[in-house]
Amino acid sequence: MFLSLCILLSAVPVGFAAQLDAAVQGGQGNEETAAATRGEVAELLLIAADDYNSGVTKSDIIKGYGDGLLHENQTVTRAEALVMLQRAFGALPVPKGQNAKLAFPADTFTDVPDWAKTELGPVFKAGIVAGTAAGTFSPDEAVTMKQMRLFIHRVFALFGANEKDDFYSTVAREYLDSYEMKPGRSMGGVAYDVRDDVIGQIDEIIKELIAKPHAAGTPEQKMADYYETIMDTEGRNQAGYAPIQPFLDAIDKARNVNDLLRAQSAVMEQTGCYQFMSFSLTPDYNDSSKYSLYFTTAQPEMEQAFYMGTDEHRKQLYLDYVRKRLSMIDAQDAASAEEVYEFDKRLAEKMLSPEDHYDIDKINNRYSFDQLEAMFPGVDIEEALRCSGLKKEGRILIDDSALTQEYANLFTNDHLKVLKTKAKLEIIKKMGGLISKNFTDVKEQFENNYWELEGGLTDEELAVQALQNKMSTYLGKAYAEKYFSAEQKEDVTNMAKDIIEVYKKRVSALSWMSDATKREALKKLETMVIKVGYPDRWDTYVDNVQIKSTKDGGSYFSNWAAINRALQEYTASLQGKPVDKTEWIAKVYEVNAFYNPQSNEIIFPAAYLQPPIYDPQKSYEYNLGSIGYTIGHEITHAFDSNGAKFDENGNVSNWWAAEDYAAFQKLCDKMAALYDGYEFAPGIAIDGARTLSENVADQGSVACMMEILSGLKNPNYKEFFNSLSLSDILITSREFAQYLTQNDVHALGKSRTNPILSNCKEFYETFGIDERDGMYLAPEDRVAIW
Repeated sequence: MFLSLCILLSAVPVGFAAQLDAAVQGGQGNEETAAATRGEVAELLLIAADDYNSGVTKSDIIKGYGDGLLHENQTVTRAEALVMLQRAFGALPVPKGQNAKLAFPADTFTDVPDWAKTELGPVFKAGIVAGTAAGTFSPDEAVTMKQMRLFIHRVFALFGANEKDDFYSTVAREYLDSYEMKPGRSMGGVAYDVRDDVIGQIDEIIKELIAKPHAAGTPEQKMADYYETIMDTEGRNQAGYAPIQPFLDAIDKARNVNDLLRAQSAVMEQTGCYQFMSFSLTPDYNDSSKYSLYFTTAQPEMEQAFYMGTDEHRKQLYLDYVRKRLSMIDAQDAASAEEVYEFDKRLAEKMLSPEDHYDIDKINNRYSFDQLEAMFPGVDIEEALRCSGLKKEGRILIDDSALTQEYANLFTNDHLKVLKTKAKLEIIKKMGGLISKNFTDVKEQFENNYWELEGGLTDEELAVQALQNKMSTYLGKAYAEKYFSAEQKEDVTNMAKDIIEVYKKRVSALSWMSDATKREALKKLETMVIKVGYPDRWDTYVDNVQIKSTKDGGSYFSNWAAINRALQEYTASLQGKPVDKTEWIAKVYEVNAFYNPQSNEIIFPAAYLQPPIYDPQKSYEYNLGSIGYTIGHEITHAFDSNGAKFDENGNVSNWWAAEDYAAFQKLCDKMAALYDGYEFAPGIAIDGARTLSENVADQGSVACMMEILSGLKNPNYKEFFNSLSLSDILITSREFAQYLTQNDVHALGKSRTNPILSNCKEFYETFGIDERDGMYLAPEDRVAIW
C-alpha cells in the first residue's frame, strides 16, 4: 500500500485520556481556575437548570448555616457543589443506552464518606463524576468554575432535552438511547450502520456468485473459489498451523540477526509478508509524479498509548494473549511475554505520536543507502532489499526516524531471543486467521476482554471482509454495477464542482490572506480532481493470479499468499515508472470519503453514497448537511494544518507568504484551543492539537455550506443542522472511546458536532441561542479560518 494512505484525510473515524474532572469544556480555556464561591455556583446553576427544573430559586440551591446566613463568599467543596447541582436540576435521569456505556464508574472511588454515598447517590449513579485522580473523588477539595461547568455540561448530555444546551445529545437522543450494537463491533452510528448494510449487499453478490459455475480465470470464478476456501473452516482447522510451520522452524534455526533476515526472505518469497524490516514504494512527497523507495521496520503490536499508560489490568490481558498464542504453536525457548512487552515499549517510547504521523515535516525523512546501513551496523540490509524485488536508489524515505533508529538499536544478536519471538507473533498476527479458526477465536476473546465488547463477527462476515481485502477491484466492479448508477455519479460530481466554486469565492474574500497566496490557493481548487463512485478502469494484478478451489487443491492460505506475491511483483514493476494518479487508492465499497494531498484529489466511493448519507429523496438542505458537508470537509483538507503544505500538483511546497502562514498558524492555534478539553464522555476529553486537521476541515465545510444556504430562498437551516449532527453520531464503549481520543485524529460525537456549530452565526439565529445557553460561545472565542 502506498505510504500516502497514512496521511489520507477521511471523514469517518476509524491511548487513554486522563479521566479527570479537571478537563475544561471547549471554549472555556480562559476561565479562572480559582476556587468558586457558594454564590457563584448558585448563580451558575440557576441559569443552567432553568429549562430543566422550572421555578427553581436560589434559596432552593443554597441553604443557610446555623447562623441563618448564606455565606455566599465562602468557597464550595466538590461534594457540596454536587449537592447544589442536584437541588438545582432536581431528579437526574438514570443513564441508558450510550449514556450508560459512557458513564463514569463511581464505584472505583475509595475516598467517598458515608454521608456522601447516600446524599450523592443519584449523582454517582448518573455517571457524571470522574474524580481528580484514579480512584479519587476528593470530596473536600474546593470546586472551580471550570469543574462546575463541566458537571453542568454532563448533565445537559444526560437529559438530552434542549438543543440550546447540547445540540448533539438532543437531536440524537432517540438514536443514542435505543441503539443496539451488533456483535463484534466496537463502534456504531449512521456511517457504521451503512457499513453493515454494505456487508449485506456484498453478501448478496457472493450468494449470486456461488450459485452457479464460472469459466476458469474469470473474476467470478476467482471470487467464488476464494470465498469457498475461506469458508472451509473444517479443512483449515484440520491443517492447524502446519502451513506456517516451515516459517517457524526457519526462525528457530537462526543463529544471528542475518539468519533471521534470510528466514524473513523465505517468508516474503512465499507470502509477501515481512517480520523485521521491508522496502516498498511510495509516491515521493517532493515530486508526487515519481515513486520513492521506502523503508519500514516492525512496530509495537499495540497502540502507543498502551505502553505509556499504567493500566495494569489491560497489560495483564495482553500478556496472557501473548502467552496463549505462543502456546498454540508450541513455541520452544521463546522470550517471555514480559520481555516482548518491554521490547515493544522501547519502540513505543520513540515512535511518532498519531498526530505527528499527519505532519509532513516529521515524516518526510530521506536517507542514503549508506546511511541506512550505518544505522544497522553488521546487518545485511541488502538482503531485505533483495527479497522485496526492488533496486537501490539514491534516496530512501523513512517516515519515523526515531523509531527506525531504536529498532536498529534492538536488532542485534543480544536480542535474538525476543526478536525470534516477535517474528513468530508477527506471523500469527498476519496468517493465524488464514489457518486454524482457533487463532481467530483467541483474538476475538482478547479484544472483547480488552475493549469490553460482546460477541464477534460471523464466519460469513469475516469471509466478506477477507474477500474485500484481497479482491477489491473485482468486488468493486460487481458492487458498482449492482448498487451505483451513472446518474448518481454525475449528481454527486456536479455537487462537488458547485461546492468547489463556492469555496473559490470564499478564498478570494479572505481578509487575512494576501492576493499572492490566494492565487496559489485557488490553483489547488482549480486543479482538484473529483473521484466519485468507481474508477474508469478495472485492471488489477489479480488478473495474473490462479485461484484454486479446495477440490483443486487450493486453500485460503495458498490463495491469499498467491495474491500477495502478485502484489509484490506488481509493486516492483512500478519502480522507475511515473505515478498513475488515475488509479484509485480507495475501495468502491468503502464507507468513507477522502482527500489525498499527493494527488490533490477528493474521493467518494460508491458505498458511501447511499441513504442516509446521500439520499436523492430527501431535501436539498438534508443532503447539504450530510454528503454536502462531507464534500466540503474533504475540500478543506487541502488547506488544513497538513494539506496546506502541499501544492496543486501534490508536492510538498511552501506556497505561502510568510505573514499569511503566520496568520494561518495563529488561527489554527485558536482552533486547537477551542476543542482542547472538550468532552465526549465524563472524563474523556478531546486533544485539540491531535484533532486539529479534522476540526479545521469541519469549520471550512460548515462555513461553505452556510454561504450556499444563504443563497437559497427560505432555506431550512434547522434541517441542515439536524442532518449534520446525525452524520456525526458515534456509539461505543467507554474503553474504546478512551482509545480513540488518544489514537484517532477525529473529534468524537458531540465533541465534533457541538463546537463547530457553536462557531456558526446562523446556528445562533436558527435556535435563538444566547449567553445563558450551554451551546453559547463568546464571539471572541469563535474561530473562522476558511
